[in-house]
Amino acid sequence: MDRLILVRHGETAYNARGLMNPDSELEARLSVDGEAAARRLARALGPEPIDLVVTSPRLRARRTAELLAGRREVEVRDLDDLAEIRAGSFEAGPVAAFQDWVLATPPETPALGGESVLAAARRYLAAARLIRADPAPVIVAVTHNLPLRMLVNAAGGADPLTGPLRRVPHTTRSDLTAAELDAAIDGLEAWVSAPGRPAGDARCAHG
Repeated sequence: MDRLILVRHGETAYNARGLMNPDSELEARLSVDGEAAARRLARALGPEPIDLVVTSPRLRARRTAELLAGRREVEVRDLDDLAEIRAGSFEAGPVAAFQDWVLATPPETPALGGESVLAAARRYLAAARLIRADPAPVIVAVTHNLPLRMLVNAAGGADPLTGPLRRVPHTTRSDLTAAELDAAIDGLEAWVSAPGRPAGDARCAHG
């Protein structure tokens, strides 16, 4: 890999209403605005070489990936470890409620029926390593707010969870060179080994 283009999936109707997307029993589809935004980004990416598209298996991410791939003869590959954190009992409820729970909870503690931030970060680290090792020169990875946020923050040398990037707009791109992805992997690896965080800095985890 020479260049990674990280993209957050398009908006869903749940996103537009400030609700958590449901992932367990009912997948969230892109809204009309989400579809339109993904098509606009696909047009913007048109002149650029893309050798592989990897995506979270969640419906909202995979649909975004398919739209970005368009008519290119390029593989769209599901990468399970790019999926958003499993929010358990918070799914389909207010985002603010989950944010408050994350704020008050150690990163190794999972939500009821869900997944801890620490466990999710370990998945994102595994996904980043697989992407880095892939021989495709230019890779697009469609994922969610938390994995994208943690990777970009770590690439810049900041704390993955509490760094300057807090909320990633839907259907936007963040480009990383191979060296920057290496830095992200190193930073995320250090964080999962000692996942401390200052109180009050864990908002905006889900998407």
